[in-house]
Amino acid sequence: MATDDGLNADAAEMPLLITDDLEDPAVLAQWAERFAAARLTAEYQAVFDKPEPLVSVCITTADRADVLADKALRSMTEQTYRHLDVIIVGDACDDHTAETVAGFRDPRFRFENLAERGPYPPPGYNRWLVAGTNPANRALELARGDFVTHLDEDDTFHPERIAIMVDAVRRARADLGYHPFWWEHEDRSLEVWGDGRFEIGQTGTSMVLYHRWLRRVPWNLHAYVMGEPGDWNRFKKFKAMGVNLALVDQPLTWHWKYPLRGEFEAKPGERYLPEPS
Repeated sequence: MATDDGLNADAAEMPLLITDDLEDPAVLAQWAERFAAARLTAEYQAVFDKPEPLVSVCITTADRADVLADKALRSMTEQTYRHLDVIIVGDACDDHTAETVAGFRDPRFRFENLAERGPYPPPGYNRWLVAGTNPANRALELARGDFVTHLDEDDTFHPERIAIMVDAVRRARADLGYHPFWWEHEDRSLEVWGDGRFEIGQTGTSMVLYHRWLRRVPWNLHAYVMGEPGDWNRFKKFKAMGVNLALVDQPLTWHWKYPLRGEFEAKPGERYLPEPS
């Protein structure tokens, strides 16, 4: 018996997101074996042969409706690759995000708003490391594309970014493709970041596109305890599982510093995770 995820036999009973402790090397090794077996199936390989595979774009947002519209959502409407499944998940937004998404009148856009924000660590560096984890994982649960990619609410893609990345991973039959990006400095100058290594500091959330099988690897809300940003904590698991990588050596995402996020405001009744001891 096979599922549409390229997994056989008992794999059909797996949870959509892995609930095992992937921080345990032995557990991660077991999942690496399952991934290696899945990769050999016809179901897994079939997505590379589709003439126009569906791409899920996962976007998380937190009370920045105008920035979301001007950056991420506008960028989606400008993509030359049209076969998109754009999933926007709000982190308990109570501004006009829902109305803003609906205002685009784009049938490819789906919006869901979480009822509660967090719990995350208190405001500060540790919170920054894992902020948005819960809506990111919900977006993975909702993703139905053959390939999955991500875009921060305040970043933008080159108009041909998704088309370029889909072509690259299909030609290489790679599990994951990645690329450099433009970084905006405080003086608003731009610099290309990413030296070609799939390493922390050289890649990030909005710089990857990967096979749908990998969407079952969740962000770890407790990555901050290890002093790791959530995206790299997740990507290092991909590496440990032995993903085949395809580098597209051109910047295709703009990581904007401005507009700056406003001063932190807690939600009514918001709970916090403990700081590392």
